Amino acid sequence: MKLRYTPKYLFGATTLLVLGASVALAQDTSKARPRSQQRIPISKDNPSTTTRRGRGAAKVDTVTVTQYKTDTLRVTTQLPAVHDTVVRTNTVTVHDTVQMAPPRVAMRFPTGVYFGIAGGVTAPNGALFNPNSSGPTGQVNLGWQSLDMPIGIRLDANWAKPGEDAFYSAYQADPDIINVSGDLKLALPWFHHIFGLNPMFTIYGIGGGTYTTYKNLPYRMDQGVACPTGSTCITSAGINVRAGEGSWNSKFGWNAGGGASIGWKRTEIFFETRVLGFTPDNSPMARQNPFVLGVNFFGASR
Repeated sequence: MKLRYTPKYLFGATTLLVLGASVALAQDTSKARPRSQQRIPISKDNPSTTTRRGRGAAKVDTVTVTQYKTDTLRVTTQLPAVHDTVVRTNTVTVHDTVQMAPPRVAMRFPTGVYFGIAGGVTAPNGALFNPNSSGPTGQVNLGWQSLDMPIGIRLDANWAKPGEDAFYSAYQADPDIINVSGDLKLALPWFHHIFGLNPMFTIYGIGGGTYTTYKNLPYRMDQGVACPTGSTCITSAGINVRAGEGSWNSKFGWNAGGGASIGWKRTEIFFETRVLGFTPDNSPMARQNPFVLGVNFFGASR
């Protein structure tokens, strides 16, 4: 049997070969596949979150909020379509600074037993006014005062040296007066914090009995009383003044006054004035007015 090659058969075979080659080329596209040639830069660091070299970072609370955003880039100029997906990160840093409140300072005020000293000036009054003038004075205190009670007690000793009056100076020889007093002290509670919570401000009253001893102290006598035997008296304008004696004389009397203080921890600074009164023989009442500034030291605070 022989194959006969006719032009019709040859044309059909050629057509089949061309179609097969076209299909094969259409399926093999691995070498000609289009790719994206554009690079999209991605930033990794945020310069705002860096610190300067050599400077320490502040003690702050940092809250970092990270936001993610996806952008899709689709290129359709070539077939088949190419999808490039880029993920961008946006970091936001928030600094919260917390300021701590200062620690509370413990407020402590003096209480209990105390010892104090004071000094100032004394002014004569009453029977001491005419033949004497103002002079220095000193004082020591020993007492007890509680923060829980307005009433306290105090024992004090006061020394005074009145000055000389020019008219009677020839009959004077450095007078000295010593007063020992036992007192009750009333601290008024209404003004403790007039200057704030600390220190504590106090207005007080004080009074009690006084024992007074003196020497070389001239004083005015009662009207119409003769000068005692053995004593020296000076009479001028109807005023009879008995000159001071070199020996010590003593009398019981009283005292009353008030003052103000500022106290903190175990210390108290005070200013006070009082009237110290006693009555010499054949004489009206003799009075002293000391004005003193002093400090008390307490054994405890609360």
